Amino acid sequence: MLLVYLSFPETSHPGTLGIDKLMRRRWIHITWVNPLSSLWLLRSPNLFAVMLTSALVLISILLVPMAYTIGVRYGITNEAIIGVCFLPNGLGNFIGELVAGRQLDIAVRRWREKREGMWCPEDRLRATWIGGLIIVPLSMCASGLITTYVGGPIGLALNILCIGANGMGVDLVLNPIGSYSVDVMHSRSAEVTAANLASRSLITSAATALVITSIERIGIAWTDIIAAVLALIGQGIIFLTIRYSDRMRASVDVGFSTMENN
Repeated sequence: MLLVYLSFPETSHPGTLGIDKLMRRRWIHITWVNPLSSLWLLRSPNLFAVMLTSALVLISILLVPMAYTIGVRYGITNEAIIGVCFLPNGLGNFIGELVAGRQLDIAVRRWREKREGMWCPEDRLRATWIGGLIIVPLSMCASGLITTYVGGPIGLALNILCIGANGMGVDLVLNPIGSYSVDVMHSRSAEVTAANLASRSLITSAATALVITSIERIGIAWTDIIAAVLALIGQGIIFLTIRYSDRMRASVDVGFSTMENN
């Protein structure tokens, strides 16, 4: 917290919050804070749709059952070696963050020029296509098939590549979704981010509990294929959000940003 305070002084605005005024009036004041109130923002179809998409994409992460998939298939029993297999995903995340930012700017600039300067926040979601339609589903299907049918060092090496690609693809989806959520809710950006993270974490934690059972019943390949299909369904939701964005925002207004105050 000290590092953030010293590095980002522009985030500190003393006296601008309502709680600051209450504290000045009296020394002791009890204020009820509802930590779940931010979740009410998800009644907006737009915000719920992108949250659901991010959850469906996160379900496809290859890391959760690694000890039960790659570890068992290739005879890796050493926990340290299994832990090393996580590193390619981190590298993919790192590369994905760099690529996603540039890709996001290109998409927004291109579509804003097509509209002759008119601002549309859903343009940010267009930057998810490569990650959500290609990289994430393909890496999931490839990993499942490779783990099932390709053994030895070659299979392990190919799986490592899939893990790195998956990490990159997931970031190419989550980064634009996060930017979009902040873009449409500037005044409550922290709340919408918290609601998004909490909800998708709840969904993915429930899905994680089913992964091992699914692997035992239908196998690794079919489990990964199902996860890839879920990621594609998420991109379908993104398509509908872009297509019907105005109607969705108009149906439930939670204080969206406009072109004037954006």
